[in-house]
Amino acid sequence: MSESRQLSVAVVGATGAVGEAVLTVLAEREFPVARLHALGSGGAEGDTVMFAERPRRVLPVATFDFAGCDLALFCAPAAVAQQHAPRAVAAGCRVIDASAGFRLEAQVPLVVPEVNAEALAAAGAVIASPDAASVQLATVLAPLARVAGIEQVALTTLLAVSARGRAGVDELAGQTARLLNAQSVDHNVFPAQIAFNLIPDFSEAQAQTGAELRRLLADESIAVSAGCAFAPVFYGHSQVVHLRTREPLTAAAARKLLAKAPGVKVMDRAGDYPSPVGDSVGQDVVLVGKVRQGSDSGRDLTLWTVADNIRKGAAVNIVQIAETLLKKHL
Repeated sequence: MSESRQLSVAVVGATGAVGEAVLTVLAEREFPVARLHALGSGGAEGDTVMFAERPRRVLPVATFDFAGCDLALFCAPAAVAQQHAPRAVAAGCRVIDASAGFRLEAQVPLVVPEVNAEALAAAGAVIASPDAASVQLATVLAPLARVAGIEQVALTTLLAVSARGRAGVDELAGQTARLLNAQSVDHNVFPAQIAFNLIPDFSEAQAQTGAELRRLLADESIAVSAGCAFAPVFYGHSQVVHLRTREPLTAAAARKLLAKAPGVKVMDRAGDYPSPVGDSVGQDVVLVGKVRQGSDSGRDLTLWTVADNIRKGAAVNIVQIAETLLKKHL
């Protein structure tokens, strides 16, 4: 398939936060879409989404015929992907899935193009895009691992509420408005009030961060301990990363490696560091600051990173996988 070929593309979950972002990124990056199929489930059918400044009616994925469709981008829950991705594959369609449905299956490549684009060379009909927190972490650690190796990672992720989709965003906005007006609040998406609060999260999806990182860096020996909490931030995950390299690596050397790395922007001058609200929203890179040396061994580093979880952590990664497939492997 040549780069000039125009593709028939289906976006499953087109009305969700990630699906809408994928539509935006496809148009912005001028991905060669000849025909766009916006698909939905769970009551989204019949809605309208915008693509390339034109409204598109959302069709039900349950009855959609994937025959003649070149590429299906699944931005829906794992249950939807596991039910309908095999139908797409059987119809001859290539699938890129953003859910957790296929991420840890050995025969399905898990890909961040800046980290392991070579994994696409042996890809079958389904390719998995990692969790946003894993995309953020691997994009930063890959250039350090290539030079010094990584032995251990201790990670704390502060999750934006958009990790729970539009419902999470709406709950934070509604609670904030009510509290500022001295009104009581209730909660449905989160187990407690999220406005002006932190809520620990130890879900299975977050527990998979270590497994995803080891797959992305192709190193099963990396020891990973990960914890996370939801923060009252709409968009943009933040991560505190403590790592131990196999070979000595200074903070100055790490900054130089990161400054040259694709998908990374270093903000680490005196008094300067990135924040999720002020810097990462709408950006296509992972921002890194506060790169500091740890112990006297010369092998311990601490980093602070932020990234737009919906855009960089999901939509951009999905489209970059599609671009790489189109250029080299389709």
